[in-house]
Amino acid sequence: MSDERKQSLFIIVYPEKETAEEVYHTLRLLEKQEKIDIKTAATLYHTEEGKLQLKHRQRLRLWRDEFDVGSIGLILAGTRAGILAGTLFDALIGSQRCFDLREVTAFLDDKLGPDDSALVLLVTNTDWNAVQSEVDQFGGEELAIELTTKAEKQLAEIAANEEVAAAVQEYVEIEEVTL
Repeated sequence: MSDERKQSLFIIVYPEKETAEEVYHTLRLLEKQEKIDIKTAATLYHTEEGKLQLKHRQRLRLWRDEFDVGSIGLILAGTRAGILAGTLFDALIGSQRCFDLREVTAFLDDKLGPDDSALVLLVTNTDWNAVQSEVDQFGGEELAIELTTKAEKQLAEIAANEEVAAAVQEYVEIEEVTL
């Protein structure tokens, strides 16, 4: 596969704590109809202590298994953790929609309140009309990021660093949910 293959990472914030999980289950039904290919998914909430609670809902099925839930945690912790921001930015330069990690932090600070939920999805091969038709009823505001395999690999390498992983854990609690 070309190094230019891109996947879309979405962070979608919904009102109410249960909504992200409802949307996830709706998308899983669409996946069974081959309307979307979910590589990984997680729901996101604020804990009472103010940390982000990332509930990993689906195992990765990537072609190289390099990008993992730790990489998602790294993106979410972003500038809060002061983690190698320059290196992270460099890793994402190859992405179609280059963004600054401050954008993710600002988006979550602005949109994800204590009673809200978010869905984090890494997807490919999506019938956007079918997806939109099913999830429009839930509302939500999204931040979309296109990732190349090179950016995914670099993020995975950074997330695998023990010091980085420890810094991420100060801001993001990761819980594996088996279905």
